Amino acid sequence: MSAVTERATNSPLPPPRLETGVAGWLRANLFSTWYNAALTMVVGVLTGLAIWYGLRWLLTDADFTVIQTLGGLLVIGQYNTEQACPGQNCFWRPQAALMLVTLLLGMSWGLAGGGLTGRIAIIVTVVVALFAFLPYSLERMGWDVRLLLLANVPAVLLGWILARYTALGTWRWVAILSVAAFLLTLVLLRGLPGVPGLQPVSTLYWGGLMLNLLLAVAGIVVSFPIGIALALGRRSDLVVLKTLCVVFIEVFRGMPLVTLLFMSQVLVPLAFPENFPLNALLRAAIFITLFSAAYMAENIRGGLQALHPGQAEAARALGLPGWQTTLLISLPQAIRNVIPAIVGQFIALFKDTSLVYIIGMLDIVELSRKFATTYVEGGMLPYLDDVQEVFIFLALVFWIFCYGMSYISRRIERHLGVGER
Repeated sequence: MSAVTERATNSPLPPPRLETGVAGWLRANLFSTWYNAALTMVVGVLTGLAIWYGLRWLLTDADFTVIQTLGGLLVIGQYNTEQACPGQNCFWRPQAALMLVTLLLGMSWGLAGGGLTGRIAIIVTVVVALFAFLPYSLERMGWDVRLLLLANVPAVLLGWILARYTALGTWRWVAILSVAAFLLTLVLLRGLPGVPGLQPVSTLYWGGLMLNLLLAVAGIVVSFPIGIALALGRRSDLVVLKTLCVVFIEVFRGMPLVTLLFMSQVLVPLAFPENFPLNALLRAAIFITLFSAAYMAENIRGGLQALHPGQAEAARALGLPGWQTTLLISLPQAIRNVIPAIVGQFIALFKDTSLVYIIGMLDIVELSRKFATTYVEGGMLPYLDDVQEVFIFLALVFWIFCYGMSYISRRIERHLGVGER
């Protein structure tokens, strides 16, 4: 009897019910103090009201047929209109460029062996292929367009096969082919004089989401190495080089992007001959890239200054010259430590591409605004009362791209152990 009593006395008691499970989590995180409980109740009521009115509007008042009315204009703008591409169908060009992207995603999937890269490749391919089944008539969306959209499925599979079973299956080749694909995309979209089926299309007709993505990709890819060079130049011991980098960074960081875009269209042409072939889109892309590079330089410089001096001292003790110390030891660690700031700059750059409407370009936001003011508010489409659904849709589009970059950034940080010792 005493042994049973002793065993029962020594056995640990279970924790209180209010400290484990869902109840324990709620008490620890939402109702730990009286002011936390009051704040939780207020936020809960406001969230409930927002969900209630939002769902009621979506189910009863919202009319998203305006998205269907806009259709391909949201993606490529006026690129396939008769004014831009007279006498021929140019819709296949953006779709061919899209297949190059899915091909590269398939190669990345094959090299990474699955994981996040594989999921991104599959999701992008499936979403693009599903656009082939939109409920449009064949007059508005023919079989050629639908088949080109479905062709992204074999394109991603071809990329996977190339990465797994050919000599192209290296990250170096993926980088080289990515640059080549971007240049080929520009050639496809711009066209070549005298080549059948590639009649030149003026950049004035480039628009929609295609324009935002082109400006964002060009700005991100080019501003990154320029920013690194500016950051290293600002830390240089050469007075002239350091002064030039400081002046460049401070000038571009001290001016709004809108002002720079105006300058690109008004002041820059004055410095070149009248017939110099520098179109408005290229000028805008250059200034967006330089603007982003100035901020990128400060992000990189902050990462370099955060490194312990012992890193460079150890490299010098091993006999490494200065350029090897910077490129092989300091710079990789600095970039690793400022990945969140770099991705934040990339996200800001993508959103800033919508400012090109200031210089008359029809990006996805300006295209929707003009549609609203011209057709809906002008009464040309009487079945549409409002276009707030369009801007909700645009907010969702930008959120998907921005959240995608943020999510990939977090996965890279976790893989590289950013913030861990």
